[in-house]
This record gives sequence, structure tokens and C-alpha cells, in this order.
Amino acid sequence: MLKTIDVVAAILEREGKILLARRPAHADQPGKWELAGGKVEAGETQPEALARELREELGIEAQPTRYVASHTREVSQRLIHLHAWHVAAFRGTPAPHFHSQLVWCTPEAALDYDLAPADIPLLEAFILLRDARPAGSC
Repeated sequence: MLKTIDVVAAILEREGKILLARRPAHADQPGKWELAGGKVEAGETQPEALARELREELGIEAQPTRYVASHTREVSQRLIHLHAWHVAAFRGTPAPHFHSQLVWCTPEAALDYDLAPADIPLLEAFILLRDARPAGSC
């Protein structure tokens, strides 16, 4: 039986662009680009875990504002339940405390990067939500 891990990911947005982070050489899936985030610890809600992870990984203070989507995938002999949250506002300047590199790009351009496979459906869900219009609007 695979070990199951709950992971949260931030779709950190600024001026229509989102932040991608490149995994370091010593991590699983080295060199892949991903949405910043990490494991949900015991007793934490998903937003609490994401706020903590963003503080640790990027040095920013952020509060997730909207749940986007979830996706389950097997990665490195583990079953990962990945939950994406939109982060529209934050304090501080993101810095790569864990990752090897950071880049801001449009959500569509992010799909051209060598993304961690588990993040692709979350990014696609974000694009669909962002582009959705209320019923009756033209």
C-alpha cells in the first residue's frame, strides 16, 4: 500500500502572472518547475499549511484566498493528494529559499515549462476558473 500525503500548492498571482519555482537538484523531480507549497502537517488546515510553506520556501506572508482544485497522483512511490489554492495578495518579495530559481509568467506560458506532472491539471483548472464567466454574460 502506498503512503498517502496531502500537499498544498499556491497559485501565487501578481499583475496577471503566476509564480513558478524550479525544484533543486537534491529534491524529487529535480529541475522540474512547480507551484510552490508543501506537505500539510498534522493539525493544520490546508490554508494554514500553505501560509507556513510560503513563509518557509519564499519568505513571504500570504493568505490563500480561494480553493482552485485537487488532483491525486502517484509520485516516487507515494500517493500525493495535491490541493491548489489561489493566492492573490502577499507581503514581501518571493525569494528562492528552497528552490533553485523562480519565474513569473502568464498561466498559459507556464504550460510551456517542464512542469511537475501533478501540477499541470491544477494549472489547467485555474485557467478555466479564471476564464469562466457568470451565467448570462456575453
